[in-house]
Amino acid sequence: MTRRAFLRVALALGLVLVLGPAPAALALTEEETKRAEALIPLLDGEQEFWAIGEFVHIGPPAIPVLAKGVRHPSRRVRMNAIETMSMIKDKAAAPILTAVAANEEEIPAVREKALRVAIRLDPAHAVPALEAMAKDQSETIRNAVVSESRFVKDKAVIDLLINLLADDSNSVADGAFRTLWNFTGRMVEGQDFIQSTKEERVAWARDWARWWADNRDKFQFVPDRPVGPPPIMIPPGGFPMPPTDKPIQPPPEKFRK
Repeated sequence: MTRRAFLRVALALGLVLVLGPAPAALALTEEETKRAEALIPLLDGEQEFWAIGEFVHIGPPAIPVLAKGVRHPSRRVRMNAIETMSMIKDKAAAPILTAVAANEEEIPAVREKALRVAIRLDPAHAVPALEAMAKDQSETIRNAVVSESRFVKDKAVIDLLINLLADDSNSVADGAFRTLWNFTGRMVEGQDFIQSTKEERVAWARDWARWWADNRDKFQFVPDRPVGPPPIMIPPGGFPMPPTDKPIQPPPEKFRK
């Protein structure tokens, strides 16, 4: 594709995104469906941006066609089909995407993207996929679960995150703890999941399960906390200053009283 052709395609796609997809009052006719299906192979190659723009212009009626795209042999076609669904922004795509995310035969990159888009489109219906993926053998997938769970305010998510505190992987357990902290604000001194042993994580998960059993019925989700790690727990008296041979310097003159 020449630079000029690329710019034309990019401009067309930009206009589609600004103006929005076409109205979804009617499903595609048989002829329109065939034309849309012909776009699927073009999602991998020089015309992929143009093909994405065409699908976005069609709008929600293109979702059944894109459902075939997520089963295409080409990884790039599958990824671009998922990306196109995210741009169309129709909740009808969520069940298709959660099925892709929960499919153990799919590669992790495609599953992660499908989960991320499904949750953005319809977080309320993502719990079954999260529960299935939380038991996956792939550490990458379980890490995706604890990361994306922070967008799903459902008590069932708290249950699965507590189970993942005892995960074989320190990173998965730590990610579950961080998401739990974001939801609950609960911190327990001494629970360092990154530096923990499996036995410690199992014991801490039981502690969280007991706390959750006592608080589940009355628990309410609050507005999101600031993104980032939980605050450092400072011991009484603060942390000691590191030893140094340099004398303590007086404050600058302008700060002296």
